[in-house]
Amino acid sequence: MGRSLLGGGGLVNVLVTGASRGIGERIARAFCKEGHRVLLNYHVDKERALRVRDALRAQGGEAEVCGGDVADPAAARALVKRTVELWGAIDGLVNNAGLCRDKTILKMTEEEWRRVLDVNLSGTFWCLKFAAEEMARKKSGFIINIASLLALRGGVGCANYAAAKAGVVGLTKSAARELGRFNVRVNAVLPGFHNTDMGAAAWAKNAEKILGEHVLGRLGDLDELGRFVVFLSQQQSVSGQIFNFESRVV
Repeated sequence: MGRSLLGGGGLVNVLVTGASRGIGERIARAFCKEGHRVLLNYHVDKERALRVRDALRAQGGEAEVCGGDVADPAAARALVKRTVELWGAIDGLVNNAGLCRDKTILKMTEEEWRRVLDVNLSGTFWCLKFAAEEMARKKSGFIINIASLLALRGGVGCANYAAAKAGVVGLTKSAARELGRFNVRVNAVLPGFHNTDMGAAAWAKNAEKILGEHVLGRLGDLDELGRFVVFLSQQQSVSGQIFNFESRVV
């Protein structure tokens, strides 16, 4: 396969982590819909990732799958390597992989704290690091980190998740400063609450409260979020920015 045309408005090769469901899946769909090539990362559910891949291919998209736990540096490196092996370059990374282990601080276990930090923050770092090495060599690329509104406002029962996502915000700003000289753009998006598999339990218990906090009276739409991430990836002069993609006021 030939190299991409990043910067010229053409084809890009994008790695999306945690792409077998939810936000990651919709972001992958949005890139494929624009004609870009996407490597769908999953950790556990290979069958679901394959179904997403097949659906994208049926719609004319070019997609492949690759398993791996982003918290493992070797696995993160392998994801980037696989993207390059497939298409000759990695032009974009969307760091979406994440998980919840909700518990109040007084009840939270060491494993619940560490696992969320390992995946949501360290996993983001490892993927960013290895993708940036490739992008810096060719002097182009974009990295979009999916953080959370909880990074700015906190929440009850999710100190581990909020702390990890706050770390992602700091990582985004630092990486943008370091990588700008290589023409690598780094931004973050704060999706807020979406009624995905991960948020289903919270929605079942707190739907009225969640909706009541939204100034538009509705949740954000996952397809809108996907389109926004693609739009952001195309902005050649935007880096180091944090975008609140939700109608809740911080």
